[in-house]
Amino acid sequence: MWPVLIAVWATFLLYSALAAPVPGANEPHYLCKSLHYWQPDWCAPDFFLTSPNAHTVFYATIGALTQVLSLDQAAWAGRGIVYFLLALGWTRSLSLIFCSQWSCLWVAWVYLTLASIGNFSGEWLVGGVEGKVPCYGFLLLAFAETLQQRPRRAALWAGLAISFHPVVGVWGVLAHALSRIVSIVMDSRRYRRSFTSSLLYQRQDAAAAEMGNPQASAGTGHSARQAWIAVAIFTVVSLPGLIPVFRLLTETVPAQTRYAGTYLQVYFRLAHHLDPMMFSAQSYVGYAILLILWGCSLAWGGRTLAKIRLDGIVLWAVVFAFVGILIGWGPRPAKLMPYFAERMNLLKFYPFRLADVLLPVAFSISLVSVLERTLLVAPRSPGLACLIWKPQWLLLVCFLGAALLAHSRTDQNRYSRENRHDWLDACGWIDTHLRQEALVLSPSNGWAFKWFARRAEYVSFKDCPQDAAGIVEWNRRLNFLQKWFEENYADGLYSNTELKDLRARTGATHLLTDRLGPMELTPAYKNETFQVYDLESLD
Repeated sequence: MWPVLIAVWATFLLYSALAAPVPGANEPHYLCKSLHYWQPDWCAPDFFLTSPNAHTVFYATIGALTQVLSLDQAAWAGRGIVYFLLALGWTRSLSLIFCSQWSCLWVAWVYLTLASIGNFSGEWLVGGVEGKVPCYGFLLLAFAETLQQRPRRAALWAGLAISFHPVVGVWGVLAHALSRIVSIVMDSRRYRRSFTSSLLYQRQDAAAAEMGNPQASAGTGHSARQAWIAVAIFTVVSLPGLIPVFRLLTETVPAQTRYAGTYLQVYFRLAHHLDPMMFSAQSYVGYAILLILWGCSLAWGGRTLAKIRLDGIVLWAVVFAFVGILIGWGPRPAKLMPYFAERMNLLKFYPFRLADVLLPVAFSISLVSVLERTLLVAPRSPGLACLIWKPQWLLLVCFLGAALLAHSRTDQNRYSRENRHDWLDACGWIDTHLRQEALVLSPSNGWAFKWFARRAEYVSFKDCPQDAAGIVEWNRRLNFLQKWFEENYADGLYSNTELKDLRARTGATHLLTDRLGPMELTPAYKNETFQVYDLESLD
């Protein structure tokens, strides 16, 4: 098992390094929050960092790496930890499905190949370090322990999954619970149809056992005790993740603020994750094909109990996504939909993300299952030709090609090579020249400003709070800046008087710009692309 585990771990780390070079898309979000969690005086004036925490368990555990390592080092160390947990859950659960343990590795190659092509709602499994990665690992571990009839261990892993990422964790546990309930009900109905004539005798035997067989009674009591212990473990372990989310959902704010915050979250900031009418046609076609192929695979035969159980979980994930599409589909603007407020409040819980990951995983498992029974572990005659034409090599080539394809897209969310050098140069100057309490107005298209400059931002489109009041304030700040810059450019120059007004209304100490200008104020620092203005000098 260890060689397979190390190989899967290395696969995840390699893909992570190529597809999401440090800092990955959400790493500045998670690790800067973590650093501020442990050091509240770090970027103290930053609006986002001081907002309520939704992933406290991540900040308190993996986020503690920021106290002994730089942000870059913490990202790499964090990736090592979370992808080891994911690889552990991956191999533990998938090894119960396949005959060959190495099939776990082949499934990883197939899945990451599919992941490099695209997704449905923007969800990913392997990229940077954030709370959902260990969450998926713990869910897979819980699934493996459930199959091996270890309820207390399964409860522990499931609780940890929810603690590290409540949204993904709750969806995963709910899908598993509903799958088991349906399975138990169906088994019970089949049993009653097949053995109706013997039910009376069975009940009589059970009653006799309870009265005359203390061991049988004790066994029943022991099972009930084990179940209650598992429930208690699950509850206690999941509470550290659920309590912060419960506080966010029940915060005391005016109804209008809550409504506006939810609207901005669902239909503006996170519409690419939450509004099904924002998903591309390519995503719908791709996942429809995956769904059809996976559905056909259910009749291919060779399905073990573990595979049947996993397919049940995937089916519920797909049901959640279908319900989400029905809830979100309707006329635009969205306010024209019947029961708009209720539908909007349901969409904010990410009903698509579980199917987004599990459907390609399930298809990858089905494909490797067929290959395992036919080509991958079939006996072959020895020889060089046999070694060269092994299907495993084709899967490896596909994976490596997919990783390189994903790497080629990394610049899409960052500055071009020339501008990136200037961006890092400007952030480096800010890091070494501005006082720690500085508050910077950064460009709207800025990339990981706090990560590189280590100073607070007035507002950032990427860093949106998760509480309703914070979301509304975040939107107000963005709108205010856009309006201010447009209105004060009427004469083609931002005068010192106007910049002084901007400082008074935002509290910003410095302004970092690229295209914005010209300014009457002389920049404190500039390079080919960016300029830094000291607004405090206007006081």
